[in-house]
Amino acid sequence: MSFKNLEIKNASPSLYNEDLAPARERNWGAFSIFNVWTSDVHSLWGYYLAASLFLLCGSFVNFILAIGVGSLVIFVLMSLIGNAGVRTGVPYPVLARASFGVWGANIPALVRAIVACFWYGAQTAAASGAIVALLTRIDGFKEFHQSSHMLGHSTLEVICFVVIWALQLLIIQRGMETVRRFQDWAGPAVWLMMLVLAIYLCIAAGGISLTAPIPQDVLLEKTKDAGVPGEPGTFPALCAVAATWITYFAALYLNFCDFSRYAPDVKACARATSGACRSI
Repeated sequence: MSFKNLEIKNASPSLYNEDLAPARERNWGAFSIFNVWTSDVHSLWGYYLAASLFLLCGSFVNFILAIGVGSLVIFVLMSLIGNAGVRTGVPYPVLARASFGVWGANIPALVRAIVACFWYGAQTAAASGAIVALLTRIDGFKEFHQSSHMLGHSTLEVICFVVIWALQLLIIQRGMETVRRFQDWAGPAVWLMMLVLAIYLCIAAGGISLTAPIPQDVLLEKTKDAGVPGEPGTFPALCAVAATWITYFAALYLNFCDFSRYAPDVKACARATSGACRSI
């Protein structure tokens, strides 16, 4: 499917521009779409969430059950929005016009943009924090981190934040094709580091056990402020875990068509989505 020769005649400047037009290049195969998932799922915030939800489940089997049910719902929702992006080639702000009208679609688009700004900052802070943690293992950087401060943070933290922020902006400004090439490299790198860390944690913990139960008093202590009805491992708790997992990906339900619009066909999008849900 090629949109290279697609021309929109007599388009209104207030409703149409190059970013809102149907995608002309369809170079995002199943591997590239899968890496969109990888970059979003395997993050610091994703690991934090998974660890906390595990305590609410009470056991490995319950965790897999709750996350599995949630992932099935995620697959259905992502397939719907992903297929819409493939078939139309347009981003979410344009798709939203079908539900909110031409001008009303500006409201959800702006709300999504505001949330994206905060999420961009949160992810940048997490990434720069990881860089700071690595640098402060060196005596010179550690001393600089402790002695110099700016804007309520250490100067090293501010510098790392600005550098990470600028690098991301540089990639985005060079267009979606640059984003695709970067993710095709970064996605496998994230998987590799995830496996290395998992092996390291298993060794540090003295082994791995899928059946060893967590003491109930420990679970109750760690989850007492979670606001979830029922004790860890009960049906209400598992439902809360599945619902939380589904909600965590709410942003992708809107954003996925922004990436799937570059896929060559629906099959490539479906293969990537199903593979990503299994990887969760």
